[in-house]
Amino acid sequence: MSNIYTLKKNKNATLLSIDEDEKKVFVNGSLCDLTQQEYSLLVRLAGQPDKPVSRQDLLRDAWGYLSPGETRTVDVHVQRLRKKLGFSCIETVYRLGYRLCAQAV
Repeated sequence: MSNIYTLKKNKNATLLSIDEDEKKVFVNGSLCDLTQQEYSLLVRLAGQPDKPVSRQDLLRDAWGYLSPGETRTVDVHVQRLRKKLGFSCIETVYRLGYRLCAQAV
């Protein structure tokens, strides 16, 4: 099953396609090489586009941590994911976590 999202940055739109069967991500039709953890993080954020997801929820859902404590793991992976996607479609939500700025197509 593929999910397609329109990601908006300023006036430009980018298509993000997540093929959950093949565990592949495409940006404007080009394959984006993600690690398994980056993929899990993106899928979790895409599950609630435009809604903030807390760091604790991301650690629990994408990493399987039951008691995360203080860690910068999510922040580092988000930074890498932003770089690989080629644009910043993942917004930081101050004192909470992150959100994927997207609309499902």
